[in-house]
Amino acid sequence: MNVDLLEYGARHTRNRETFLLNFGTDFRTFDLAVNDLQNTWGRLGKERDVEGQSHAGLLLFVNILVRHTILGLQHIAAYQSFLGWLTFRPGLEALLILGKFLDDPANAKIWKERHLHRDVYWRVFSGKALASKRLPRSADFRQVLTRLNENFVHPNPDFAYRDMTVRDQDSSVILEIQFFDTVPSIHEAHLLAYVNLIDIICLASESLVNALCGPHSVVQDDRKPFSIAAASRATALASRNSIAKKVMEDLGLWQFSFSD
Repeated sequence: MNVDLLEYGARHTRNRETFLLNFGTDFRTFDLAVNDLQNTWGRLGKERDVEGQSHAGLLLFVNILVRHTILGLQHIAAYQSFLGWLTFRPGLEALLILGKFLDDPANAKIWKERHLHRDVYWRVFSGKALASKRLPRSADFRQVLTRLNENFVHPNPDFAYRDMTVRDQDSSVILEIQFFDTVPSIHEAHLLAYVNLIDIICLASESLVNALCGPHSVVQDDRKPFSIAAASRATALASRNSIAKKVMEDLGLWQFSFSD
């Protein structure tokens, strides 16, 4: 497989321009969600909780969440969905770790000293234990994290075969690996999954921070949940393509009323 880096760069640029033409509304929706996410968690840098305690240290993990949320969408905008999820993964894990710190401040020491007490760290921060009591839907988020590990981190069979094609050329076998999404419906499914997951994270974050610090004096933008605003579009796509449906359900936590 020979890769032309100049052509790759040109294709990358064209894809981003195409994305904004095709999905400008989704991009603006995502932008609003990121702003809401930052405004919600930004309260921890300005306010104390209802018991007078500061949680400003959690902003370290909020920054990771926000950074990787933004970077993940940039890859999806270039029609590289597999890179979008891989990039977002640390942000999702940061959110789950944040929830564990709020469950029990002692977990922060376990996290910090993970190399000294590896067995304790794995017991507290791996598997189902990574779901927290304070973060709404944390069990769902943990399941998405597991799916990201399986589908986009480790080169298992699904990972290896997903973006690969084989063709014969004379007496040779040519193995080609795609760098960009090639099926429009699957790319759109990843986009709908990603924006919906971020929207759910925004709602969970707002609920957690309101419970921690009290209702916010500044009302957030009154916008519909993405699962409602894009319901007809997502349902139509899921009914046409079972692979797209699975992507949206497994990664974006969409819920459809029909089976395959």
